[in-house]
Amino acid sequence: MQLKNNKAFTIIEVLIAAFIIMIVTIGFLRGILFFIQYSIANKMKDKASEYNLMVAKFYQTIDYSKIDYFPQWQNETCDTTNSTCTFLQTDSDGDNIPDFYDPYNGNNDTFNTNPLSTANWLSVKPNNDGTCDYSNLPQINSLTSKPNCIISFKDNINIQKFRIYTGITTAKIMNGPLESGIAIGVITWYFDPNTNKYKSVHTIVFKEKTQ
Repeated sequence: MQLKNNKAFTIIEVLIAAFIIMIVTIGFLRGILFFIQYSIANKMKDKASEYNLMVAKFYQTIDYSKIDYFPQWQNETCDTTNSTCTFLQTDSDGDNIPDFYDPYNGNNDTFNTNPLSTANWLSVKPNNDGTCDYSNLPQINSLTSKPNCIISFKDNINIQKFRIYTGITTAKIMNGPLESGIAIGVITWYFDPNTNKYKSVHTIVFKEKTQ
């Protein structure tokens, strides 16, 4: 007796197998996409941290006299016992980021579409061509070798979502009536290319006034 071939059952099996393969493929592709996004976010963070350190080293080496502009912090004090400074107590926009570390006056996440609208308390801020606006510190502007204020994760600053920005804040530190030093805030920030959320790293460089 010849067995009857059930083609309908075979087609259902093929459809089920194809559906399972599709689900597995989608999951695999989503995993690859997540890995790529995670990798880019971490590489941007690493590059921002490296550049922040490089800029901080630049300001450590320049002459004390080249920093003479203090738009907001002109009579600040530091408590070495408690490791606190008065210039870290100002938060003009109430975003829980001290102005000394904050390049924007407002919700930082909203500046991803207008990243050059920086706060007026920055002593140095980025220009659209990647250079720094050193107009407040012309002594630095006259130097032949100085860092830029925009770099790119992809080495092309025309791709805005991969831009990494740097700005500078400055504070004059007093000891009674005498100027004892200055603090330089180096802020490096970017907007996560996956979420558009503001991310930043910062360093404070202290320079003691020499007699």
